[in-house]
Amino acid sequence: MSMYYNLTTEQMEKLHEQSARFNEAWTEEEKQAVCRLFQVGKRVDEIAQMQGRTVNAIRIKLVQAGEIAPNLSRRGQPWTEQEEERLGRFHSQGYPVAGCARLLGRRRKEAEDKLIETGLLAPKEKSKARNADYPNAYEPWSQEELRQLHAELSGYRETLTAMAAIAASHGRSIGSIISRAAKDGLCDAK
Repeated sequence: MSMYYNLTTEQMEKLHEQSARFNEAWTEEEKQAVCRLFQVGKRVDEIAQMQGRTVNAIRIKLVQAGEIAPNLSRRGQPWTEQEEERLGRFHSQGYPVAGCARLLGRRRKEAEDKLIETGLLAPKEKSKARNADYPNAYEPWSQEELRQLHAELSGYRETLTAMAAIAASHGRSIGSIISRAAKDGLCDAK
């Protein structure tokens, strides 16, 4: 009996289209090839495409081989040298911090803190990485900014486009603008 028994025929066909070898048996050579490709820096999605398999199938083989951790199995536990080496490798391969954490069975914060501790991620990059679109996030509002914001909001006609433009001009999120305007009594936070 297939483990995909609850998928519709259409969903099964889509999986077959996406991965030429969907639900085929694995050879020992294929399993080893997946591990070798992963160890030399290929990403999971690249390996899946090269092997004609689904991303999930590649992840399962990597978990079985001990290359990546099963989901959230190492939360809060001390880091091993092998995990630190893998974290550095995943980070250098371009995986985002959250992706590195997921591959190691860790929380994003744990991976981020370990990258900072090992010098692979600068402490300032930590907050910038999450707020690259909002350079002034968490910065206090200057009096000039508040005067400008008040002037801009007085012409606010409840359009998202106007709010997006105002937010972009201040380097802040729309939520930050609305929150500040509500705090100053310029609009209703709803």
